Amino acid sequence: MQPNSILAKAVRFALIGGAATAVLSAPAVYAADEDKVERIEVTGSRIKRTDMETATPVTVMSADDMAKQGFTNVQDALESLTSTTGAMTTQSVHGFTPAASSISLRGAGANRTLTLINGKRLNQYPKPSGGTDNFVDTANLPMEAVQRIEILQSGGSAIYGADAVGGVINIVLKKDFEGAAIKYRHGDTTNGGGGSDRIALSLGTSSDRGNVSTFIEFTDNERLNATDRKNFGLHTDKVPHSEFSSYSSYGARIAAVAREDETIPVGQRKLTPEECTAGGFLWTGSTCGFDRSEWRDLQPKSSRFISSTNFNYELADDVSFVGRLDFAEAKSTTNIEPMAINDYDITVAGNGVTVSNGNLSKTFNDKTTALGGDFANAEDGDYYYVRRLHEFSNRAGETKTRNYFFTAGFEGTVADEYSWDASVNYGRTNVDVFRSGYATIGGMFDYITDGANGNSLLKNMSAEDVEQASYSPFEKAQSTQKNVQANISGAAFQMQGGEAQFAFGAEYTKQDYETNTDSESKKGNILTTGGSSGAGERSYWATYAELSMPVLDQVTVNAAVRYDRYDDFGGNVSPQLTVEYRPLDELLVRGSVSSVFRAPDMHRVYGDATKGFSTVIDFKQCTALGGVPGTAYDNNPALNEVCKELHIDTTTGSNKDLEPETGYTANIGAVWGSDSLNASIDLWEWKLDDMVSDIGASKAAREYEQYEDMITRDASGKITHINDVAQNLAYQKVRGLDITAGYNWDLNNFGELKLNFNGTYILLSEFQLSPTDPVEDDIDNGGLPQYRANLVLGYFIEDFEATLGAYHTARMHGIEYKTFKEAALEDHEVFDESAHEVASQTKWNLTAGYTFNDTFKLKAGVVNLFDQGPNFDPTDTSWPHYPRSAYNARGREWFIEGEVKF
Repeated sequence: MQPNSILAKAVRFALIGGAATAVLSAPAVYAADEDKVERIEVTGSRIKRTDMETATPVTVMSADDMAKQGFTNVQDALESLTSTTGAMTTQSVHGFTPAASSISLRGAGANRTLTLINGKRLNQYPKPSGGTDNFVDTANLPMEAVQRIEILQSGGSAIYGADAVGGVINIVLKKDFEGAAIKYRHGDTTNGGGGSDRIALSLGTSSDRGNVSTFIEFTDNERLNATDRKNFGLHTDKVPHSEFSSYSSYGARIAAVAREDETIPVGQRKLTPEECTAGGFLWTGSTCGFDRSEWRDLQPKSSRFISSTNFNYELADDVSFVGRLDFAEAKSTTNIEPMAINDYDITVAGNGVTVSNGNLSKTFNDKTTALGGDFANAEDGDYYYVRRLHEFSNRAGETKTRNYFFTAGFEGTVADEYSWDASVNYGRTNVDVFRSGYATIGGMFDYITDGANGNSLLKNMSAEDVEQASYSPFEKAQSTQKNVQANISGAAFQMQGGEAQFAFGAEYTKQDYETNTDSESKKGNILTTGGSSGAGERSYWATYAELSMPVLDQVTVNAAVRYDRYDDFGGNVSPQLTVEYRPLDELLVRGSVSSVFRAPDMHRVYGDATKGFSTVIDFKQCTALGGVPGTAYDNNPALNEVCKELHIDTTTGSNKDLEPETGYTANIGAVWGSDSLNASIDLWEWKLDDMVSDIGASKAAREYEQYEDMITRDASGKITHINDVAQNLAYQKVRGLDITAGYNWDLNNFGELKLNFNGTYILLSEFQLSPTDPVEDDIDNGGLPQYRANLVLGYFIEDFEATLGAYHTARMHGIEYKTFKEAALEDHEVFDESAHEVASQTKWNLTAGYTFNDTFKLKAGVVNLFDQGPNFDPTDTSWPHYPRSAYNARGREWFIEGEVKF
């Protein structure tokens, strides 16, 4: 008996006992040479296999595919996936994370979509989305270093643990690059704004025993202003495509609390048209308002530097040292409209005028001279200024992000049969945010009450007064992840259909994060801005096992199980079972079912209360005053405020008693593969119970009867604050159908033609917010397209290639479809469904490239060939009146790219 055979048996005896109950989540893999079959580990399994298709669906996008379709970065490519049901992009200029991006697979949410690089977890962004949800930022992932992106369109908890509910995105980087290459790309939009430049350098060198490859990339993106998109109607608040659009009533005026009559003489209550426009505001015809769109970004100015270095060195014939070092630094500057305030209460009693805010208070004894005489003829009562502080200029936020990642380890083979690897991994993300255009509550109070008579807020502030009241909030956030993992895989035992394969491994992970704002923001002393502070740490260990068993020549049963033990949530077992049936060489019938779980986001558990601001419709107060929610009342600012544009404070609290989310994912489908035709169809479903979420300010204001305990109102009955706490609510279930097809035509001397189609159709998407709530239909309620489809045609002849891609998003109900439908039914009116829907859209990309020689290649293209703008939502009462997770306003873009290899 040979030594290797003895060692092989010893390894089997030691490891198969631990893996005998284990299971496999199937990967997509690549065929190998018949003489020497190379096994490759691909997303969805730790077992290295040679099958082209297996039991769970994996979509593969190569770097070449992404380039041919005109995608500029990883985020653009991921957004194009038909299984992507929502994206957080840099269009979210008013959010907590305007410099970051993420996607949601199959409606699970970005925090339930796992993102990996080379199979290893990435560090979470330390600033949570919406001030609540942790996620992985896809904005700073390297494009030039990418070899391919694999998307596991199924839950992967049995393989990867938590977060892999909607699916797994694994970015596989280039390995063993040799030589040098430089690539430059310039792009711009035909309507102006949003231009970009990217330069990339690739370097690599090899020896008989190893390789070092470095990829460096720098990108600069120009700011895209709302005023750049007059052709799409985004340059102004008042646009013809939305009956709910209106200029902000927060220009400059005085409002009365609990009073709708004209008890203040007009000359004292509001500015004249001449005074309004002279003050830098906008006269709407009835009041002094403001056009916010003139100050807003549609895309921030940003710059990014990304580098990735891979290395491998063969220490012996069966042992190699491998590792990677990544660094990325980005800066993004976002601009939105100036502050709008209504924070200072004015009480008129006799001849006295009192200004107050919380514990701050000052009384003037002569109302004829107090505050510039604004209340000289006012009756006794309570009032407040409504004011847009444009003298402070834009509210701007500069976000600086630095990502670090390092991995080092060993990999090799034992007894020529077993592949093993072990590594240590470290990741850290630092985010610094510096804001301008803000003032403290105390600073503005001091300005209003300054001197013997104070100052009128109907008059513009001087530059000196602005400087005195100004404040620059800042926030520092950091998250780290330390991980150690080891894995071994190989042949287990012989079965009727062939040799069973196994994988067995373990890992330990420690995560921590801290996000901290300046002292004034923590106290809530900054006008019109919130904070999201918090800190916490979590550690867990896991062990997993997989087994692939060819029980018959045509049938393979795969099993996997993983046990995770969290220090703050206890343990969880995630099993998975899949079956592959191959009645023909060209046909694979597959099915899978697996358990998924997810520990609550760290910020949901350890974060301080997130203080924020929101604009809501006060359904109760609007109706009580005789208005229609969502309708603009330009001639009645007080009614317009509660029915259209009520600015309120919000608080979203953490909850240390949250429990993990648990559920399942299932898939059944078939794959056909031949020389010319490849096609697949998969029916899938996932469900999560005890989902962690919060009600949301808009929903609480709309369904006020059920959530009245969360709402604070003033003496008039108007909402001033909504308090929301993270909870384990009820459940969400999503079911859909994925279809792909591809066909190749060999045109002989005329080249080659390739056509590829993929589409996702949502059959069911329902949720129950709490056990006492009714089951809601996401598709009917609005905001979710029922299907998406892509069709890509490629033509290749000698050194020339051209690609035409069509990307279709289906018609969908508007975001507030449910509210309008219920209102119509309550009023016994006929509801016009089509008038409350967002139209479908198809975008076309065209690219072409020519390889002149081994040294030089040129490529050019047009993205959004027919200049499609965002499709507007007739039910969306807020700017920009279209779903930013589905559409953007960049319009037609062109680019030219050159690559030189040395």
